[in-house]
Parts: sequence; C-alpha cells; structure tokens
Amino acid sequence: MVRSSALAFRHVAAALTLVAGMAAGQGAIAASVPLATDILPSGVPLPVPAPVFVPPPQDASTQLLGNAGGVRPWLAARGVQVTIQDVEELWGLLAGGAHPGPTYDGMTAVALSVDSKAAFGWEGGLFNISALQIRGRSFTGERLGALNPVSGYDAGRSTRLFELWYGQSFLHNQLDVRVGSIDLDTEFLVSQNASFFLNASFGWPLSTSSNLYSGGPSWPYSAVGGRVKWTPVAPVVLMGAITDDNPTRGPFYSAIDPAQRDPSGTTFSTSGGTLFIGEVQLWLDAARRLAGKDAPALPGTWKLGALYDTGRFPDQRFDSQGGLLASPASNGTPFYHRGNWLAYAVLDQTVWRRKKDSGKTINFFTRATVNDGTRNLVAVEVQSGFTFDELLPGRPDDTIGIAWGAGFYGRRALQHARDALRLGTSATGMLRPEHHVELTYQAAVTPWLIVQPDFQYFLHVGGVSGTGDNGRSLRHAVVSGLNVTTTF
Repeated sequence: MVRSSALAFRHVAAALTLVAGMAAGQGAIAASVPLATDILPSGVPLPVPAPVFVPPPQDASTQLLGNAGGVRPWLAARGVQVTIQDVEELWGLLAGGAHPGPTYDGMTAVALSVDSKAAFGWEGGLFNISALQIRGRSFTGERLGALNPVSGYDAGRSTRLFELWYGQSFLHNQLDVRVGSIDLDTEFLVSQNASFFLNASFGWPLSTSSNLYSGGPSWPYSAVGGRVKWTPVAPVVLMGAITDDNPTRGPFYSAIDPAQRDPSGTTFSTSGGTLFIGEVQLWLDAARRLAGKDAPALPGTWKLGALYDTGRFPDQRFDSQGGLLASPASNGTPFYHRGNWLAYAVLDQTVWRRKKDSGKTINFFTRATVNDGTRNLVAVEVQSGFTFDELLPGRPDDTIGIAWGAGFYGRRALQHARDALRLGTSATGMLRPEHHVELTYQAAVTPWLIVQPDFQYFLHVGGVSGTGDNGRSLRHAVVSGLNVTTTF
C-alpha cells in the first residue's frame, strides 16, 4: 500500500527535528547518521508530527529499485548505504516577470555512507560522501528577475562533489562530531516545515545567500570545517560549527557564477575568512505540558542561533575613498568592513491534531533573521506559513502548504538608492521589499514518487520600483511550477 510505505519515507525526515525529543530512558538516535532527505534543498517531504521519533522499518518499496536484486541488503550487512534521488522541474510565468516562457531544471543526487561498526568494528563512526548533477537553466535569473529563487534547484549547472565528511559519536551518542567538507543548511537555520516549500529562500534564506561569499556553505556548496552536536539533556540540543566562509574562493562581487568558478566542488578553500555558527534547540510538546499526558500531541521545535564571519564585507553606500558609490565621480570600489554577523530564531509547531495518534494535523512555522544594516543588502528577513497533513479525503500521505516571506533592505542600501536617484545615476528606481507567497501541494503518487504542483506570487519583483530591461513592469509576477521527485 502507498500509505504505509509513504509514511515510512516521511518518518525518515522526522529524525531531523525529533531527535531532541527522545526521553533519556529511550536512548539517543545517532546524530551522525544523515537523513535520506538531507540532500534535497527544497520540497522536502514532511514527517508525521509525533512526540517521539520511531525509527522507520526497512522498506524497499519506498525506492524504485527496491532491493536492487539483493545488492542493497548485501551492502547494508557491510555497513554501506547508497541513496539516489532525482528531481525534475518545469516552471512558467502566468503573469508579470521579465521574459515569459517555460524553463526546465533538474538534479540527480547520489549519497554513500559507511557505518564504521559494521564495516570495520569501530563503534560510532560514519563516513559520508555525496555528489550532485545539476542541469537546466535558471528560471529566476532568465525569466522572472526575482531576488528569491523559485526553487532550491534553480542553481548553476554543474556535476560536483557535495559533501565529504567523517562523523564520530561519543557518550552513547549524546555528542557527535563531524569534520570534512560540510553543508551547514541541512542542520543550522533550518525550519522543517519551511523546507517543504519549493522557493529556495524557505531553505537557506535570502539574508544569508545574499550577504555571504558565494551564499555561504549551503546547497550546492560545502566548506572545509567541523561541526559539534551535543544533547546534554532531553529536550535540549546544542550545535556549533566552524568552517571556511568562501566555498568557491571568489570575490564578494563577481560576474562569474560560483558554480562556474568551482564546477567540480573540489576547491576545498581555506583562503577566506572563518565562519562561526551556533544554535540552541528546544523540543517540547505544548499540548501535553498544558493539558496532560493524554492530550493529542502537539510537538514543536524552538531554535535560537547566530553566526559571525571574520571576512571582509562591502559597505552598501560608501566607496574605498569615503565618497558615495552612487556618485559619478566614485571609483566604484566599495569600502570593506571586517567581520559580519547574523542572529535568527526559528519556530516549528503543530497547532492542531484531529485526535490522539491521528496524522491529520495543522503545523505552523516562522523564521526571522536580523543582521548589520551597514554591510548587508538584506538586514531583516521574516517568513511564516502553515502546512496541512491529510487534509484531503482519501489522500492520507499528501500535504498542502501556504507560506509568505519578505526580505527588508539595510539602511545603507536604502540610502544608496536615494543617493542614486538624487544624483541621476539610478537604473532601477527606489528599493522595495520583495514579498513572495507560495501555495503548494505535495502528492505521494507511489511510495517512491512525489509530485508537487506549485504556485508563487511575487510583489516588487527584484526588490525595485523600476522596470526590466525589456520595459516590462516588475511590480508583480505569478509563477506556476511542477516538481517531480523520485527515490531510486
């Protein structure tokens, strides 16, 4: 049946946020084991909200190739696990935007992990390597012109290494350490419910992708560094990471796409600044705390975090000689500040469940970021939305979601825009916050095939009040898309 297998697939994703909710007497889930869905930047299947994590049964029907003629069980007995995921997307403009027309993008991801105990008799170790093949064209860059990409897969074409790391757990899996080339956005700054949506900013937000070198160590880029995850006492999780801040080793402003600068993902840069990030997670069941243990479970995850980058970051208003960047006499080179920071809060909360043990739920998320308005284009970003599980009769494994997000410019970016209007050097007009609203429906067609039609509305496309290069108004845009994800 599709239901039981699809639920097993959704339970795999549950480990990411429910690991902190394990009671001490139940033991801990090894944090070093990556989720099958970690390699997906958007459109991630949601878990069934539950008060504790129950490991899913091994079910070959959730993969198109099944046991692959006995190869998968043979590898599993030796500690080796291989996952293959393929994503195909088609996007089109229904109204507004810059250049009407359809656009295709796609990705194939392969991940291999080796459990050190099964392979070598070494307790608690895990080796992980993954690779991406990204294809197609950029709908956002070529047709829409928005700041917020319509999809996490709207990235530069390349065939590249994604992650390469070794993890080791200690203290009965309460402490986990990873070292190697790591991607931060699978664990830090992530909202489980937000990652269900396709717009890329619901994954790694605009406030980091626009303010860090190459967008920071986030999909499809990783950076050399290490990560520590500690569960001192349920339900608290503490995480910290230190990585290089420039995954593709390029300048802050460049006409060369980061994927072209490092097309293979093997730069392993250590020449930039250092990025520090830390996060505190608190897991709780609001209903049982307020109404007793017999109340329907309403689990939630609350997160607070911050990052600091020691690199050099451009001022948004002044040039290297102290003059205005908008001035015709400017040398065009911004003044560079040392260091940059960002603080954030994330909330994922189940707000309604039909009855005890029911999978029919309504879930809420919100995420907010704030950073320095001097050296960052986007100084404040807010996102919020709802997901609805099992809402449609006869479709127990489907999810519907609606979400909104907006990024607000820093004060010096706004001052620069006013300077340009006053001095007659503006090409775009005044800056306006770009708002985006997404309505999406994820359907489990088979245990291994998910189809996700998607609609997005943009206000102030590109964050400006002007027109595109073809004279079309960029005030509004309506986008439709289709995502098809297959697990092999």
